[in-house]
Amino acid sequence: MNMGDLKKVLDSCPTNVALGYARSRPNETDELAPPEEVVVVLAFTEKGFGFGEVSIHQTQEGVFLDTECMSLDRVKRYFNSLLDKAILDTDEDPERHKLYNRVMGRHCGDGCPVCNNG
Repeated sequence: MNMGDLKKVLDSCPTNVALGYARSRPNETDELAPPEEVVVVLAFTEKGFGFGEVSIHQTQEGVFLDTECMSLDRVKRYFNSLLDKAILDTDEDPERHKLYNRVMGRHCGDGCPVCNNG
């Protein structure tokens, strides 16, 4: 594959960010304590750039970020993109609010202005 072919492939990648994987290992001596370890992996594709993963690994010794040698600003952009797509518990769009409640197993009370507005 020559560089022109590679550029065509990279330019054809859609820009997308999603959670790729997550796991945690509980504190086995104190169930109320924070987990011993938490790992979250963010998978991404970006038009003109390519694809990859970014992982956050938290242990008792600190928080570590594997950026695949990208700048922290690029990694922040991926995380922000994911958060911007998220449906919030405070979403005022009735369909998104209903979807949030269904997926999260939540039921609003009588005081909910979104549920009681339609």
